[in-house]
Amino acid sequence: MDKDGLLKIAQAACDAAVAGGAEFADVSVGFGRSQSVDLECNAIKSCDSRQGGHVSVRAIYKGGTGWSSTDKAALEAAVEAGRNAARLAKLAEPDPDFISLPAPADSYPEVEGLFDPRIAELEIKQLIRAALANIDGALAVCSDVTVQGSASSWYGSQALVNSLGVSVASDESHIGTYIMAVVRRGDDVGSFYDFDTARVLEDFDPEGIGASAAAEAMKFLGARKNETKRMPVILGPLASNSIFDSVAYSADAEGIQRGRSFLSGKLGEKIGSDIITITDEPHIPRGMSSRRWDGEGFPTRPLVIMENGVLKSYLYGSYTAGKAGVANTGHGTRGGGASPSNVIPKLGTMTGEQIIRSTKKGLYINMGGIHPNGVTGDVSVSVDFGFAIENGELAYPVMNAMVGGNFLEMLANVDAISSDYRAEPGRIMPTVRILDCLVAGGK
Repeated sequence: MDKDGLLKIAQAACDAAVAGGAEFADVSVGFGRSQSVDLECNAIKSCDSRQGGHVSVRAIYKGGTGWSSTDKAALEAAVEAGRNAARLAKLAEPDPDFISLPAPADSYPEVEGLFDPRIAELEIKQLIRAALANIDGALAVCSDVTVQGSASSWYGSQALVNSLGVSVASDESHIGTYIMAVVRRGDDVGSFYDFDTARVLEDFDPEGIGASAAAEAMKFLGARKNETKRMPVILGPLASNSIFDSVAYSADAEGIQRGRSFLSGKLGEKIGSDIITITDEPHIPRGMSSRRWDGEGFPTRPLVIMENGVLKSYLYGSYTAGKAGVANTGHGTRGGGASPSNVIPKLGTMTGEQIIRSTKKGLYINMGGIHPNGVTGDVSVSVDFGFAIENGELAYPVMNAMVGGNFLEMLANVDAISSDYRAEPGRIMPTVRILDCLVAGGK
């Protein structure tokens, strides 16, 4: 189904909601096709191909919200969903803080590479070949490795209409694969995960994912317990973005307004190290989270969230911006809360290797990361993929380690962000060092 057809369905549902008494309404309609290949025990477990659509109507009456949805992207079903949403909105508790949905924009930014028609033409046998090649690659590195994972593709069209005149539609696509490699030697187990994702075929390069996952898994054999003490913690590229993403998601204005974020009251304050600058960049060509408008049809724009350690902005959608009396930042979602796009950190001057070499003793986290409690900012995370650092080298894998503390204190203790990084579409993943953390050894 093309975008014009989806817009027609969305408009009919929106009109039905307004005719049913809704003061405001918006409708999301989508239709797409997905293909997937699942791996288990070094073999194809299943193949799946699906296509279908959805209609989701949000109706608002005196600030109260009613929802109705259907998995049939058809005119009659959409109109019925619009009527149901309006009826439910009248039963909902009024919300005096609701002001308005977004009005139509004069223009929307252009973003290249969000849809590749070749992914729409992809046959599932091509995904099967990519999956089997990664099994073979893993077995070439380690003959007794066990591989699980998947390869998948999706393409579709999305349309969004609201009662104030917003009417936007887009085509989108993505393709990806991941591999989990597990190596067992008696009671000793090593495992690791690797992946590749893309919006367009040029950026999809899954070759070697299985081999790299198997090679890393073998490094985690022979894990030992580490001591409990305060020490530097270095986050590798597959772990470091947990820091930057945590700042972005915790800056959601809804959590701030409800007093459920550790960043409440911190706007304009220094919350981290001078070297931390984080920008939300929604217009990166081919970026996995790039977008022209947010979940409510408001145009997106780059936003500096944190600059030289200072919290510069919260993330607003239509509801939270109206409640606070500030400008919408283009991060709204129809279900509430805010959603960042491509979270990009400013890079430093040392390479990842130099950061490790300059650390006499510490802990290196290869995958996972630091995830704070969103309300308190407290951190208590287990480290499943860590190495002890001794004399500037990764000495041995560790077992049952934990990292604890307060996230804001950790941000203040970030003293190095690497100049090199792993790149995925719309993602920059450097190495990061937190100079002083409490690391608990395993029992």
